[in-house]
Amino acid sequence: MSDPGNHPNPSLGTVEKSPFYAVPMYAGAIATRGGLRVDARARVLSVRGALIPGLYAAGNCSNASASGAYCGPGATIGAAMTFGFLAAREVVETITGEGA
Repeated sequence: MSDPGNHPNPSLGTVEKSPFYAVPMYAGAIATRGGLRVDARARVLSVRGALIPGLYAAGNCSNASASGAYCGPGATIGAAMTFGFLAAREVVETITGEGA
């Protein structure tokens, strides 16, 4: 997502006009670095391992896929979709009392 019209490097520009701002940057893994612990049905677990009723998590806010690591671009998308589906199915089952 660079600017092909910017020369000599499409990804780097000059710093010429103030005001200037700074933000601390730290190395880290792309994607989740843990997140909420979930079971196989996307239900969030407490620190003691008990279910938290009515709370579900999917995607990078949970540890459902590669907890603490990033396998590669898009690797978490499949797990996010799967656990989102599982959470939705669980909610429907809870509300209606029947399997989705």
